[in-house]
Amino acid sequence: MRIQFILTCQRGTIIPINYQSEITNWIFTALSKAGSELIAHASDMGYDITTHGFKQFTFSPLAIFPYEMDQVRQEFKLLGNQVKIGLSFYIASGFEQQVVAIFRQTPLQLGMLEGKPAFFEVKHWQILPKPQFKETMQFKAISPISVTLTEEIPITNPFILPDTEFYDISFFTHLIRRFKAANQYKSLAGLKLLDPSYPMHFRLLGAAKSRLIHLKHNFEGLTQLRGFAYDFELSAPLPVMEYAYYGGFGEFPYLGFGYVDFKEDLPVKKTADRSYQ
Repeated sequence: MRIQFILTCQRGTIIPINYQSEITNWIFTALSKAGSELIAHASDMGYDITTHGFKQFTFSPLAIFPYEMDQVRQEFKLLGNQVKIGLSFYIASGFEQQVVAIFRQTPLQLGMLEGKPAFFEVKHWQILPKPQFKETMQFKAISPISVTLTEEIPITNPFILPDTEFYDISFFTHLIRRFKAANQYKSLAGLKLLDPSYPMHFRLLGAAKSRLIHLKHNFEGLTQLRGFAYDFELSAPLPVMEYAYYGGFGEFPYLGFGYVDFKEDLPVKKTADRSYQ
């Protein structure tokens, strides 16, 4: 499921440029309030959604306008009273209203206002329609995609560039590992996804832009991650395609990486959306 939230705040709120850790903690906090049916659904997937063990989600960058940026202090000063963010979960669509409800009950603590912690509350939301997935689709990385090397090839930087010769090996290795984890580690053959005549394929479209994001406290002890924003074409079985769209691409979607949308020049048939407020 994908939900777009509009959050309200006070004008003049100051937030850090690197805010991904706060968003991740907000999502974990909200999910910890899940009801019994959603808890049972996550348990069937092999997760306890009330803990930090459920990481099958990603999120877009905050849409902030208008604002002032302080490059020295690495801060945004919000000149408006709203921000927008897209949250994406690999959870059955029947739980959309329950997910909306727990986020409405959970303010986001982010930044400062007049020397005190600032809070953002859900004002409006829109449940985005499910796309009609195809075995070959083109995407645009809205947040950077982070992929580290999985092959034993000498390289000084573990975060590999999308135009590297062996990038697709690591790209698909991480994707399939996460997909199998979300399906209780069943084999691809058991999921009837192995087809030698239909190999998975990655194709970079255009140039990639590097993004370095600094992280605050997290349970893995990560302090910074590098990813790349780029357009790409992907060929994969439909269940894998759907998983990657909702659960995110790369290794660290739950830390604000791997949120994608469809390229504007590629029409995608969608069902009617639903908006609420």
